[in-house]
Amino acid sequence: MSTRCRNDLVGSKARITSSLNSWRESMVAVQEIWNDTTARSFYSENFPGLEETLTRMTISIQEAAEMVRGFERALEDDELHG
Repeated sequence: MSTRCRNDLVGSKARITSSLNSWRESMVAVQEIWNDTTARSFYSENFPGLEETLTRMTISIQEAAEMVRGFERALEDDELHG
């Protein structure tokens, strides 16, 4: 079960990373058309810290996946030596 959990975490991380990349590409496209004071106000009011939050999420998910892998290793060691 832990391998499935780890794979789910890795898959979630990949989807969030993909979404973040799509977001960045979309923002570049929109900013080419709409780049004035109103746009900047809109971005800061409606999307404050979005990229940072998604980046922190991917880091946390990666850490969780590594933790699960550590649990897997510990269980394997217990099964071999216990």
